[in-house]
Amino acid sequence: MGWTIGRALSRAARLWGGRPFLIDGARRLSFAETDHEVDRHARGLLAAGVGRGDVVAIWLPNCIEWALVWLACARIGAAAVPINTRYRADEVEYVLRHSRAAMLVMAARLWTTDYLAILRSFVPEMDDEQRGGALNAARLPALRWVLLRGDAETGAAASLASLLASGDTLPKGRLEAAARAVVAEDTTIIVYTSGTSGRPKGARQAHRILRNGANIGRSRHYEAGDVVLGHMPFYHVAGSVATLIPALQFGQAVVLMHSWAPAEALALIEAERVNVFGGIPTHFIDLLQTLGEKRLQRDTIRSAWIGGAAVPPEVARRAVERLGIHSLAAVYGMTETGGATTYTEWGAPIELVCANKGKQIGDFELRITDPLRGTPLPPGSDGEIRVRGYLVMQGYFDDQEATNAAITPDGWFRTGDLGRLDSDGNLTITGRLKEMFIVGGTNAYPAEIERFIGQHPAVAQAVVCGVPDARLGEVCFAFVEARPGATLCADEIIAFCRARMADYKVPRFVRILGELPRTATNKIERHTLQGMARRIATESGQPPPGS
Repeated sequence: MGWTIGRALSRAARLWGGRPFLIDGARRLSFAETDHEVDRHARGLLAAGVGRGDVVAIWLPNCIEWALVWLACARIGAAAVPINTRYRADEVEYVLRHSRAAMLVMAARLWTTDYLAILRSFVPEMDDEQRGGALNAARLPALRWVLLRGDAETGAAASLASLLASGDTLPKGRLEAAARAVVAEDTTIIVYTSGTSGRPKGARQAHRILRNGANIGRSRHYEAGDVVLGHMPFYHVAGSVATLIPALQFGQAVVLMHSWAPAEALALIEAERVNVFGGIPTHFIDLLQTLGEKRLQRDTIRSAWIGGAAVPPEVARRAVERLGIHSLAAVYGMTETGGATTYTEWGAPIELVCANKGKQIGDFELRITDPLRGTPLPPGSDGEIRVRGYLVMQGYFDDQEATNAAITPDGWFRTGDLGRLDSDGNLTITGRLKEMFIVGGTNAYPAEIERFIGQHPAVAQAVVCGVPDARLGEVCFAFVEARPGATLCADEIIAFCRARMADYKVPRFVRILGELPRTATNKIERHTLQGMARRIATESGQPPPGS
């Protein structure tokens, strides 16, 4: 049977019952209260017909309900599918359809975005059905229930409160039986990450992610009573798998942020006495710029990590000094490997952090291989990073071809990243085999963005690449070839993209070309375009990181 997330929560409630676990503004839940509320949500899910092996999509910001719904799914053996809060209609519809989600828990509106309007654009039946009735959506045949956070209800969308009320009538013993049936190899979360094929892929992680959660906590010296800033989005593996899970295991409180705002983050760090923090370089740059010449109280942050993109050395050094960080680590990880594979060792010199060096954090296997043959390479050699063991995903949901391409028959996960191991066992990331680029810690894939741009009626073809950006690490640059006789401008392409894809994918630079450069065999010369893109971006006058 093994350890499951539901059993880990029960253990946490016994060990740290009265201590805070989830802090969301004025709302606070202790470990014991969280355990109780998770039971209530789990009974509601069972009453709605959701059980082991089913999929529940969560389209919410970081909030208490997000955590409760996922933990309730885990308790009864269902899998959660986080949906990026920045997604638009095409992206949301694809994830819901591909994952075959039976239930969607969502916000009616978030910030300036009408989420219900987005949903209605591809589920018009939302207005045709009677409130609380099971959906019968033509384009999403598996989706039966839409629940709105809180007690709001409209059309076919019931409320999360009504789900809890329905669970009160569940026959006694149903929840206990469902929880006993869950095993460590049941899928608990499916995190969709964009792919080079142009469509997102759902990385399936089982309850054994608890093992890597323990690795994370031990390597970063987590302690019961720690306070973690929960600003990393829960739809991202760094927010869900690598933040919530270790907090649950080590008795930490998580201070939730619905969205990133550096001034608010600094206020929370001081008011809540946050002593565990992690983020992409952009988060540290933002905090430093907001602080100006001020400093946080010395030794405010005991344990911190920085990753998701190359670490600018000056940013790392200034962060340690100005944020009062006792130990800062560079992290390397992927959605497919539970968010963390290596960390800079505790107490290591800042030079190792600045060099993006880290050691593997658990008893899994990691090696550098010849990218073509897969054979191991000696220390000091550049090659593809491959990982094998419990931290590797179960595979991509409903995509055996992609799974076979990513995981070898003997279990090695091909990261697609290039790295080097030194004689001390430190891993340095040296490049990418993939064309992926990283915008503010979030993976962006040219094929997916090119596919969206190609839907414009005046576009013949588009080529996308990443270019350096002082704040976000990289941003999108798009070259567009117009159809014969058509006229296009850069602003038109940007507006078209902004309406159809998440903002981090939207090109910051667009160059319209009469014809894309091609080789003698008619292949697009991507390397030529990448060089051109870097020159144009550089000439635009970007400020240096951390300035």
